[in-house]
Amino acid sequence: MEYLKLAMLALFVFGAAISTNAQGLYIQPGVTYLAPTTNEVLGPKIDNSLTPGSEISSSLVGSYGSGVGLDLTVGYMLSRNFGFEIGGSYVMGQQTLIEEFTDGSSYDRSYATNQRLTLSPAFVVDAGNETLSPFARFGLLIPVAGQTDGLRESNNPAMVSSAIPTLFSDANGFEAESIAKGQFSLGYNAAIGLRYQLNEMISIFGSVGYTGLRIARKSYEVPSATLFFEDGTELDILPLLALGNNGSASDVYAYEEYVDEISAADLAAILEQGINEYNANPTDYPDVIDNAVFLANAFGLGDSDNVYTTYGSKDLPALKTRQDVSFSTINISIGARFMFGGNGE
Repeated sequence: MEYLKLAMLALFVFGAAISTNAQGLYIQPGVTYLAPTTNEVLGPKIDNSLTPGSEISSSLVGSYGSGVGLDLTVGYMLSRNFGFEIGGSYVMGQQTLIEEFTDGSSYDRSYATNQRLTLSPAFVVDAGNETLSPFARFGLLIPVAGQTDGLRESNNPAMVSSAIPTLFSDANGFEAESIAKGQFSLGYNAAIGLRYQLNEMISIFGSVGYTGLRIARKSYEVPSATLFFEDGTELDILPLLALGNNGSASDVYAYEEYVDEISAADLAAILEQGINEYNANPTDYPDVIDNAVFLANAFGLGDSDNVYTTYGSKDLPALKTRQDVSFSTINISIGARFMFGGNGE
């Protein structure tokens, strides 16, 4: 995410450069804590998940948007009371638990951490008092870059797939990473606060606000999936992600893209294309993967039609129907304002 930091630096330099030449202009660095709202279901939480009939089910709630934001705003006061501004924020996301399955000491947990760069053009209303002045801000929120990094970890691979204990009886851990990228989205934010004037040029402020934002997924990639064994060795099982997949919504592939709709006939044709493409140019997997697939076929856990395929790769992405998630947050911000060229009266 280095390019996000460079973009924030460029915005800061731009704001500092123009601020010395425009009457009524100001720059406003700050920091924001973003706390999740609690009305969005993120995923399931199931206790006793390995014991049929005794599961205890609930939901994890919150937002993908929580974290800490580094903010920089460039604004212009048209008068003592009214102004416009555009703010940039780089949000360093907080790791959020989005799925949890437990049974005694066994667990299978998934986390998401979002990093993003946003711009926010806004209208500002300020009481214009000389010392302590209340203000309000109303604006749009435009995500311009970012991604959500996922981590899934388990100390009992049977909770990940019932096929793993059969194929790899001495496996005692699993870990997978993922990267989700979103489609273009628009949100909004609003805040109220107090500004304290230290002198003619400098003031400090604090505010409380709300951000409303939902982002639909564009793509989802699993760059790594690893099994851990009792002897300390590891095995990349990314080629086995398609094992037992049949095109259903619950299947997990190495690479997925999201569409508004797809027919069963179209999906079947794409799945067949993936099989044909593999057969025309087969890929050599490591022996341990080939042996695992052989055992899977023998135990009825998979077959060549859903293991040996290019479907679910970047060349032929697996298709899923549209999913969108909440990035809505309650925000607490503090910072300083540096005025240049007068007070804008």
